[in-house]
Amino acid sequence: MLEPDLNDAILAKRLAGLCPDGLTIFTLEGDTIRGILASSTTMVAQMRAAHGLGLLETAVLGKAYVAASLLSATIKGEDRIAMKVEGDGPAQGFSVECTASGDVRGRLFQPAFDLSALPDSLDTAPLVGVGTISLTRFMTGKTEPVSGSAALRSGRIAEDLAWYFHISEQARSSFTIGLNFDADGRVAGAGGLFLQALPGASEEALDRVERLVYGMAPLGETFASGATRMDVCLRSFPFFDYNHLDDKPIRFHCGCSKERLGAYIGALPAAELSDMAANGPFPVEVKCHNCGSVYRFGKDELGNMASSRQGS
Repeated sequence: MLEPDLNDAILAKRLAGLCPDGLTIFTLEGDTIRGILASSTTMVAQMRAAHGLGLLETAVLGKAYVAASLLSATIKGEDRIAMKVEGDGPAQGFSVECTASGDVRGRLFQPAFDLSALPDSLDTAPLVGVGTISLTRFMTGKTEPVSGSAALRSGRIAEDLAWYFHISEQARSSFTIGLNFDADGRVAGAGGLFLQALPGASEEALDRVERLVYGMAPLGETFASGATRMDVCLRSFPFFDYNHLDDKPIRFHCGCSKERLGAYIGALPAAELSDMAANGPFPVEVKCHNCGSVYRFGKDELGNMASSRQGS
């Protein structure tokens, strides 16, 4: 992946002063409730720059990235999760993917929304519309991935994921995801919280935790103010037997490279490759749809690919 250029000194200075991106993993109520808290402002800002997104597009895909980062803490080793939302709204949906190491990548199906009028809020429900959400787990050692799907609950990724876990895994779960923008439309804060019942969790404890979460200040605003993940945990869960387990990194990262995408070009039919090497236009550009990286191949590079094919 090519490192995205924020090209915004004000944004870069702000990000340097905020809580670093990452996950805090903990349990509550005698280890009967699992919690994952994400601070992800830099990841969302870099994603926006890499994909060249507008404000509304960033609101939709940015929340999907935060959600994927939370899910990354639920897998181990070389496993990964792909999440896809398909809707009938202007966004048409999105596809994001996370690894157990905290790498997140993905794209909107419609990177520039076609709107008849600007909405009066950043509510993603009318942008996503009616549709489905699906999660696919790719697990090391398993020949087939494990997939599940559910109808969208609202078009808001936090509500849709909670509903998905209720339907597909019969696990009581709650998600809170927030993005905050400054007056000029820059990403100012981003974060999310995932709470899930474990064996032994009481309904009374779950109800108390959920009431607390619903009363929390929006996480996007909280992290925009300079709060850290530990600040959030200590303020929110002092009376819930908070047990800190781990901290993990998250980042916007894609495993693509010029060599990998060049291999796809080199595998084109010989006649098509020869024509491309002879007639261009040069440089030939190949874009990774998951991270927005653009790789350029000059005339000499394409000529070498064509020659290699002819000599094989």
